[in-house]
Amino acid sequence: MSFTCAIVTPSDAVLDTPATYASFEAWDGQQGVATGASAFLTKLGTGVVTVQAEGGASRVFVLDGGFAQMDGKRLTLLTEKAMEGSGIDAVAAERELADANAKVLAGGEGAMSLDQRAALERAQRLARAKIAAAQMTRK
Repeated sequence: MSFTCAIVTPSDAVLDTPATYASFEAWDGQQGVATGASAFLTKLGTGVVTVQAEGGASRVFVLDGGFAQMDGKRLTLLTEKAMEGSGIDAVAAERELADANAKVLAGGEGAMSLDQRAALERAQRLARAKIAAAQMTRK
């Protein structure tokens, strides 16, 4: 038995496939969904999404916020931006993380607003997720 897993951005239907399991980063931590899951609506965090297809093959994506809805036999992940793990440049993602870390350390030189701090933390999470997704697709 399976459910349908869809990843949708404002401009594209990135994925729409039968799945047996999906895991994603919700706003409050990692969440997994299997066939027969109860209905829910939750806010997505920034992180890695793994979708296991009926045949056992997995696809990995990075999502940057949005919403997840399970309704009947359909999981929809609605996000502003989705990146497939196989298309992520790990070296570039490591540079993004190093840049974000450097900005955090440099922030001690002057006052940083809460919005600036949140943006830097989001950049760090996104870069870490890209690195993890790239590593997962190379196994």
